[in-house]
Amino acid sequence: MLLREQAQRLFELALAEFAPDWEIAGACVELSVHNPEHWVSGLGTFGLVLRDREHGAAKILGWRTGEFRNATYHRGISYRVLEAYADRITDPIRRYFEEIAVTASPETPSPFLQRPSGGSGLRRF
Repeated sequence: MLLREQAQRLFELALAEFAPDWEIAGACVELSVHNPEHWVSGLGTFGLVLRDREHGAAKILGWRTGEFRNATYHRGISYRVLEAYADRITDPIRRYFEEIAVTASPETPSPFLQRPSGGSGLRRF
């Protein structure tokens, strides 16, 4: 299981690598399966608010509904997806980003997509 700070840091790193047009716009929150307003992916799900750097669009992760009229709402991110990313298993986080529609467009490749020389250091989050 991850601490909120660890989850937020891993999510920030994944955004920089796969969805650089988006940024976290609030604190990372651990969600509860007992709260009907939370949209969880099982135990250990985190919620975040994302904002498009250029257009200002918002995505609310982990809540079913809310007060933001122009935002889209999506299920939260599982700690297992973030742990896989920390181990450089990137398929789960990439599929999640595709699901919530934040992946970088093909004409805007991320500089992080190049294979690092040496260790990535992600496990030291």
